[in-house]
Amino acid sequence: PLIMSKYIRSETFFKGYDQSKLFLQTWSHSDAVGTILFSHGQAEHSDCYHRLINGLDKIKDTPKWNFVGWDMRGHGQSEGLRGYAKDFDEYVLDYDCFYRESLKIDFVQNKKIVLLGHSMGGLVQTCALSSKKYSTINPQVVGQILSSPLFGVAVTVPQWKDMGANFINQLLPKLTMGNELSNEMLTRDLDVIREYEKDTYRHNKISAGVYLGFKREFQNILSHAQAITLPTLLIMSDSDPVNSSPDALKFFDSIASTNKSLKIFDGAKHELFNDTCREEAFKTVSEFLQQFGGQS
Repeated sequence: PLIMSKYIRSETFFKGYDQSKLFLQTWSHSDAVGTILFSHGQAEHSDCYHRLINGLDKIKDTPKWNFVGWDMRGHGQSEGLRGYAKDFDEYVLDYDCFYRESLKIDFVQNKKIVLLGHSMGGLVQTCALSSKKYSTINPQVVGQILSSPLFGVAVTVPQWKDMGANFINQLLPKLTMGNELSNEMLTRDLDVIREYEKDTYRHNKISAGVYLGFKREFQNILSHAQAITLPTLLIMSDSDPVNSSPDALKFFDSIASTNKSLKIFDGAKHELFNDTCREEAFKTVSEFLQQFGGQS
């Protein structure tokens, strides 16, 4: 993916909570006021965010930001069976490793940090935030962005799969099943759909342990909402075909943040940064980030 020339891109690996080899990549800008640490959704990977980076870069007269993204276990260039984790908690434990690894990067130090989580990445980020309270531990963390966060599902899961998840997890824990998603649920842009079809890192697999973890965290997440006090932007579709829009709104209403912004995109698909409404999504993100512009 072509990134504007003033960004310097690098890639490396870091160790997850159990020493798994996980992929990390950065885009740094000499004039950046801070860094956005982003987490992708289920079945995608960190390379899927080049449109967001380019899109923000092209918006005139707005401060520049560095970006650090990672591939969760079983995704992208990270180790692991595609779509597999023993439990959703493994992603949250790995997120803590990603966060601490990011703090070691020169351009991240002594500047503001904004956390961005899309879909499953939003659930991972929220679980990590509510348990670790990164903003309390580290005043560099000044805000968070949630893009189509996974606080409930909209996609129909076959009854046999839902009912049998516990049995499968006990008997065949490494068995991964289809996640019921199609590219048409993700974007209305036909060029992007063709890109997805050729993307060998994208997959459609999920393990029973991850699915059961989702269901558990959906029950817990509202009780954790009061722990979130960071300035928060939520962007979402009015009728996301993948994740539950009503559950995302319920969570947003419950967080304790006094500075929170909401943007709903009518008729949008799941991946707003890769959908036909993306220019408006970039503008919304840029406007939210402007409050953190300037020096730390």
